[in-house]
Formats: sequence, C-alpha cells, structure tokens
Amino acid sequence: MLTKFRLTTALFLLIASNTAIADLAIIGHPDSDTGTLDTHNVRKLFLGERKSFPNGNHAVPFNHSVGSPDRKEFFALVLSMPESRHKRHWKRKISVGAGNSPVELNSHEAVLKSIATTPGSIGYIDASKVDGTVKVLFTVRDFNDV
Repeated sequence: MLTKFRLTTALFLLIASNTAIADLAIIGHPDSDTGTLDTHNVRKLFLGERKSFPNGNHAVPFNHSVGSPDRKEFFALVLSMPESRHKRHWKRKISVGAGNSPVELNSHEAVLKSIATTPGSIGYIDASKVDGTVKVLFTVRDFNDV
C-alpha cells in the first residue's frame, strides 16, 4: 500500500514539474488610459483592425522581432496565428494601403523603453521582465508542457 502511494505521489510530482506557467504582460505607457481591454481588443490593435483603444484614445502597438520567445507566445495566446499567417495578413493590408504593421523591436530593453516613452503605446513582454517604467494593462497566463 505504501509503495503504491509513493509511486502515485512520484508520478504526480513528475507531471506537475513538467508544467510551466508563463505569464505574458500586456503593457502600456505609464499614463495609459485604455478603457476596458482584453485579448480580443489587443488582437484587433496588433492586426490593424482597430487604431484606438476601447475608450477612443489612439493606440501605438509595438511588436517583438521575429524569432523572439515573447513574440511566439503572444502569437499563440493572443493573435491565435502562426508567424507565416501574420506575415501574409500584413502583406495584404499594406498592398491595399490599409495600414502598416507594428514597429518591431529587438530586445526586452527596447520594448520597455519604447513603451515608456511613447504615449498611447501598447506591447507585450515576459511578465518577469516588467519594470516600473511601464504600466501592466493585464496579464495572459499559459500552461505549457515543457
């Protein structure tokens, strides 16, 4: 009986240790007033389907560069599309003059600095990298198998 209990406990701990919790912070300028914001609104902003926050204030989205782990997480959790589909989406929009894709930044530091210094800006970053220069608008959680 004790052996069964130990095996069950060991199996549970093994499974639990293989589950990682990744938090992705949706961040904005420290003086941001966005209104009620959720993943649906953020998706529309980053796909150029909206130009402003729900309260009407102009939005300036910033993206991480291609290959960034934060970008991959954001595309999976918020945009619900792979990189290739995102690229096609923006090629079509740009070809018909319907806007420009968000500026892409190469580092966490560049994302934080750009968001902190650009009124109306919005972006995303690994929640553990957030500092006091930006405002966390909300956090998206993901449970991934490692």
